[in-house]
Amino acid sequence: MQAQSGFIAAGDWGAYTATADLGTTNLSVGSSADSPFITAAGGTTLPWTGQLTGPDGTATVKVPAQRTWGWDYLWKPVAKISGESLATSAESQVIGSGGGFSTIEPTPSYQWSVPGTRNFNAVQYLTPTDYKTVDGLTEPTAWNFNPTPSVTQGEGSGRALPDVSADADPYSGYLLWEPSFAGVGQPKLQGGWGGTSFVAPQLNGSTAVIDSALGRRVGFWNPSIYALALRHDSPFTPLQQSGTGSDNIYYTGNPGQPYNEGSGLGYPNLSQLAVDFDRTR
Repeated sequence: MQAQSGFIAAGDWGAYTATADLGTTNLSVGSSADSPFITAAGGTTLPWTGQLTGPDGTATVKVPAQRTWGWDYLWKPVAKISGESLATSAESQVIGSGGGFSTIEPTPSYQWSVPGTRNFNAVQYLTPTDYKTVDGLTEPTAWNFNPTPSVTQGEGSGRALPDVSADADPYSGYLLWEPSFAGVGQPKLQGGWGGTSFVAPQLNGSTAVIDSALGRRVGFWNPSIYALALRHDSPFTPLQQSGTGSDNIYYTGNPGQPYNEGSGLGYPNLSQLAVDFDRTR
């Protein structure tokens, strides 16, 4: 109501956010990223090529194009260099862009008419199993692993998230400058930083620049960006590839639709978005 923009990280545990804090293996999203009054920031992986080294050798990793952030692309290389099984590698690295459907918050009005916000494509590597009582609820606590899942379709309900995404994968991520590292014998400049907690403040800072350029606050993003995403000249690039090459360890792309639960509306062209915000005043 005060025309303030707000952003929050969608989380870094893929489609299984509750695994991080509750130990349950069901599909889940984070709170308060599922609030209808906040812009939830998801994650992508930028193209990169490199080698991983471990006690059992080295393995080459190549991500040929920007994708929804999900570390399923690392499972085989990590298994190779560590000597562990593929299933162990997978279950220890359920990492990626938080996303899915809220079981608490209903579908907000700005998502009602947007294709992809109520349907999904998925690749189910992990099937929840071993149900136990957790905090008074009967919840799964383990997975059965399928290394070659096919794409399945389904329908969801509730607030879908994330809303938008940007690079969050530490392997394609950020350099961190921290002078205090020198005091503990570490380099002041370090690579390998990432997470959706890097995306949310970037969007916040970008909005400050947009507000300054326009001479006014653009306010809460979501009603505007979902409407803009339906236009032929959308300021967002959705990651529509469907399958195991672009997913958040469950949700993958919805070809031909502007939204998917792995990376939301995709990544923004901020310059174009600033112009669009100005036009929709």
